Amino acid sequence: MTAPAGAQLPPTATTLAKPPVFAYYYLWWSANHWKSALGPNYPFSASPLPLPATLDSTGCGAKSRYVGNTLTDVPGRIYSQDDAGFIEADVRQAAAAGLTGFLVNWIGTGSATQSATSNPYSKRLQVLVNAVHKVNAAGIPFKLWLSYKASATVLSTSYISNDLAYFIRTYGSDPAFDRAQSPKVTMIWQGSRKYPASTLSSVGGPLRSKLRILGDETTWSASRAPYLDGNAYYWSSQNPYANPQSFTQLATLAAAVRASGANPDGTSKVWVAPITPGYNKQLAGGSACVPRRGGQTIKTLYTGNGATNPNAFGLISWNEISEGSYIDPMTRYGYQDLNALSSLIR
Repeated sequence: MTAPAGAQLPPTATTLAKPPVFAYYYLWWSANHWKSALGPNYPFSASPLPLPATLDSTGCGAKSRYVGNTLTDVPGRIYSQDDAGFIEADVRQAAAAGLTGFLVNWIGTGSATQSATSNPYSKRLQVLVNAVHKVNAAGIPFKLWLSYKASATVLSTSYISNDLAYFIRTYGSDPAFDRAQSPKVTMIWQGSRKYPASTLSSVGGPLRSKLRILGDETTWSASRAPYLDGNAYYWSSQNPYANPQSFTQLATLAAAVRASGANPDGTSKVWVAPITPGYNKQLAGGSACVPRRGGQTIKTLYTGNGATNPNAFGLISWNEISEGSYIDPMTRYGYQDLNALSSLIR
C-alpha cells in the first residue's frame, strides 16, 4: 500500500535510533597493578605472554597456571594507563567499533583542595579527557560520562562532595563530556544503593543543577527516587541461560524507575540498561561464571535488555579484567566480543 502524498509513515526497526552505548572504563591499570593481579610467579619476561589460566569446555571452570594469579587473560604486552598513547588508542578503538563513549570510573582524594595531579586516577582522567579532545578535533565522535567510584568502600559525605566539587570545577563545561541527552554532565553513583537517602540528598541536592546523577540501585523505591535522576544498574553477572527471568526482572526495574515521577528540573527519569560479554571472577574470589559462547552472550543480552527501551546501554565493561567482563581485545578472545557488539550498534 502506498502512503498518501505528504503522509508520514511510522518508524521501522531500521529507522529507529539505537540507544547510545557507553562502556565502563577503569583507570587502575598500571604496571604494578598487572604484577599484583598476575602474581609473583607469572613469567613477565616471556614472549609471547602466556595465558595465566585455563578454562573448561564451557568457558568457565577457571584454573590458575601460576600461584598467586587472579586473572584469566592478558594483553599482548603489559601496559600502563600512565601512557597517554595507550589511552588514546583505547578511545580510537572503541570509537571505531561504534561505541558512543566511555563511562570513566574515577575517584579523587576527598580533599577540598585537590588537583589533577593529586592521585593517579585524576592524572589518568585528564589524559583521557585530552585524548577525547584530540579525536573529536579529528572529526571522530566520542564522549564521556562519569562513573563515580563509591561502591567498594562507603565514603563520607564530605569526601564525595569534595570530589564532585573538584570534578565540576574542572570538567563541568568540558566538551569531552556528553550532553546529547542533557546539558548537564551525566554521572553514575556506583554503589548508590549502599548509601542512605539522607546522603543522596546531602550530596546531590546542591549538585543536581550541574550533574545528572543516576543511581546504581538493584531495586527502586519511592523514598529514594526524588534524589536520583534515573538508574543504571551495574549487573555484571547477569546470566541469560541460568536465569532467563532476568529480562523480566530488568523490565520491572525499568518500569519502576520511569513511573517514579519527574526530576526537579522537569525531565523524566533515565534508564540505562546493562550489557556484558560474559563474567568470570572465579580466580578473584567469586564463584559465578557467565560463559561468552563465542560472542552470543552479548548479543542475547543486548536484545533481551534492549526490550526495556533504555535511554542508553552501560557496557560492562571495556577493561574490568579481574571480573572477566572486559571487551577490550586481549589474548584469549581477541576481537570476538567487540566485533559482535559492533555488528549490533553500528
